[in-house]
Amino acid sequence: MIFPGLIMLLVMVVLIGIGIGAGLFACAIAAGLTMLGVISSSVALGFLTKRPATAVRALLLQCGILAGIPAGAVTAWVGRAVLEKVDESWMIAVYGGIGGAFAGAVLALLLDFIFRRTHAWLEERVKQHKSLPS
Repeated sequence: MIFPGLIMLLVMVVLIGIGIGAGLFACAIAAGLTMLGVISSSVALGFLTKRPATAVRALLLQCGILAGIPAGAVTAWVGRAVLEKVDESWMIAVYGGIGGAFAGAVLALLLDFIFRRTHAWLEERVKQHKSLPS
């Protein structure tokens, strides 16, 4: 009787620990984005244009660029054999960061396009569904 209860208690403690860890990780990411001004500038842009879609688009674009810079730098540094004409290793990271920022911006704009098209499609489906006679 005590053994199954201890196993359930152990599982519960592990799941609570994972939840706390994930929450702290999310808070760290939010704090980093706030310190960089990504969230505040997106919110300010949303208030200025009075369109939440603009704020979401700005947030996606800024997060894509910020995620693309280190990803591109690491990718270029790992693939430095391709960039043989660049002698200085720190320049490889700079070129990779620029390429990653560009790729992140393209990815963010593609995601925004997909979200907007899906939203428009769903709105049209809801309108069609409401107009059908019951």
